[in-house]
Amino acid sequence: MENSILGILLTVIVPFLVLGLASVVQKLGVSAEGSRKLVHILLSNWILLAIAVYTQAWAICILPACFIVLNYLNTRTKLFSAIERDEDNTLGTVWYAVSLFLLCLAGYSLEMPWLAACGMLAMGYGDGFGALVGRRFGKSKFPGSYSKKSLEGMVTVMIFSGLSVGIVCAIYAPDITPHFALYAALSCAVPAAAIELFTPRGVDNLTLPLGVSLIIFLLARFPFLWPVFFCLSIALLILIFAYYLKAITISGLISAIILGTTLFVFGGLINFAALVLFFVLGSIVSRIGKKKKSVAETLHERHGARSIAQVVANGVPSLLFAAVYYFTGIESCLIASIACFAATTADTFSSEIGMLSKKVPLSIITLTPIQRGISGGFTALGLFGGFLGAIIISALMIPDFGVKGMIIVAIVGFVSSILDSVLGALFQAKYQVPSDQDECLLTERKFTDGKPLKLIHGFKWVNNDVVNFASVFFCGLLLAIIWQFI
Repeated sequence: MENSILGILLTVIVPFLVLGLASVVQKLGVSAEGSRKLVHILLSNWILLAIAVYTQAWAICILPACFIVLNYLNTRTKLFSAIERDEDNTLGTVWYAVSLFLLCLAGYSLEMPWLAACGMLAMGYGDGFGALVGRRFGKSKFPGSYSKKSLEGMVTVMIFSGLSVGIVCAIYAPDITPHFALYAALSCAVPAAAIELFTPRGVDNLTLPLGVSLIIFLLARFPFLWPVFFCLSIALLILIFAYYLKAITISGLISAIILGTTLFVFGGLINFAALVLFFVLGSIVSRIGKKKKSVAETLHERHGARSIAQVVANGVPSLLFAAVYYFTGIESCLIASIACFAATTADTFSSEIGMLSKKVPLSIITLTPIQRGISGGFTALGLFGGFLGAIIISALMIPDFGVKGMIIVAIVGFVSSILDSVLGALFQAKYQVPSDQDECLLTERKFTDGKPLKLIHGFKWVNNDVVNFASVFFCGLLLAIIWQFI
């Protein structure tokens, strides 16, 4: 069929046949969204026909270029109503044609025309079936501005995108590397779902296919990147579910993705595993006894979903030591990087579990009773929680550094949680809450009801994030030095 008149005619006729079919099924009672997604899915297969017909970039790009103009005019005239939404004007169909044009141009220029098929089919089947499943079965809605998207739809996008990419690579690129199709499917599935979830409606017809094709191109040219994309997918999947559970903000999610990827590059799998374990366990323990901890949590400057500031405070110390290890090869810096997560986990466990204690917390400095929820206090239950958190993370040391490494990291992690309380008691800012009673109530929040509060202890610039960063980094540095002499 290659370069034949019949093949060229089919590439021109098929899109209009699909549009006609959608109009017919819409008149037969199919919803407007259903007919639109029918076009969305069926038209994505055009790329397979075009790859079989055309051998030159200019030739395959002619029809997509024409449809960019036609689709834009259709958004104004609604000549083909089966492909446009009535309730918005997102230019989604225009971006669909733009994606096809760009991917055809790039794929043929790189002598990898199947790249265009990867991106277009991932969008066509992933986004298409994801929207249909989401509308029909989507009960688990995401929070905030993404409330129109559902967990069920996101999982469907992930499954169909991965399958589409895997099948295309198995057929058109079987000899790049062993198991390339499997690696490509696993590397693209979650990123495709994340792009569709967080990209504004309509624009995902551009970002999803381009993003998927970019990942496949990088994997094909640089096969050693497969573990990086695999870890990125794991991190993305965990963080998307965390976002659904309102355990992390969008800014926190983006910063955590960057942190996780760079940590894997600099510190390897053990560092990445420590980060994932810390985040998952920290999120779980923070939800235990949520109602009982609610009063104490209101005293904190930040509570609820993790933000970018918390990600930086808990993760950057580890990243710094991992980067030093990557560029210098100093083993003690790798140990320190892992110990930082033992410290952050210990601190999280100590705070979250400690707030469940029935006993009044004591000041870490004076050993006198202290207001519940204020930094600088401790309970026996909280100390046990801190030790437990440090032990769990330190267990990752056993395969490479033995029991000795585990014990040392656990000790440093636990000590860091105590140091965190000491720094919180001595330097963290605490403000007085207006009260009609004689007792002096404290809070770590700078404002209440929009009014600034009076600072009565500590320094304004020292909040919980600063204390966390300082205690974790100091203990990591201490371990990096001590390890040299062990």
